[in-house]
Amino acid sequence: MTDQTAATPPESDSPSRISESIVIRVPPETAYAAVSDVARMGEWSPECRGAWIIGRNGPARTGMRFIGRNRARWLPWPTLCHVVEADPGRTFAFHVSFLGIAVAGWTYRFTPLPEGCEVHEEWRDRRSGPLGMALTAVTPLVTGVVRRRTRNRATMRTTLVALRDALESGR
Repeated sequence: MTDQTAATPPESDSPSRISESIVIRVPPETAYAAVSDVARMGEWSPECRGAWIIGRNGPARTGMRFIGRNRARWLPWPTLCHVVEADPGRTFAFHVSFLGIAVAGWTYRFTPLPEGCEVHEEWRDRRSGPLGMALTAVTPLVTGVVRRRTRNRATMRTTLVALRDALESGR
């Protein structure tokens, strides 16, 4: 599959985890560099508008923190993000929190292929316990998104296609 996102959900999908993937005709290091430059995510994502890095700039690194800038409908909201894995050309992962409550984990894996690489994006719901459940209840009021899992699958597909188009055109 060279020009579509996955047509069927990967085996790793579960109620708290979804993923999508796409083949991009660039080396994995190129795709990794784009995705791990978190300020650029707004170029591809319909929901994330970009990010502000906390502390020193430079290549993504484990431990780096950033503020994600998001907007789904009418209301923007920030999230605090913490990079948990930064392995150039292989894996970029970060955890997301809102008001100190764990919200989500995002992981991007880059697999080399003869024609470029496969980019695999995964979202994991990290909301749990009483505070997580309370956040789940008010999230639609804050974000305007009622079905987070459905919304994330759609935005993941859109993001991966836009990333592919930008990287393959040299943007």
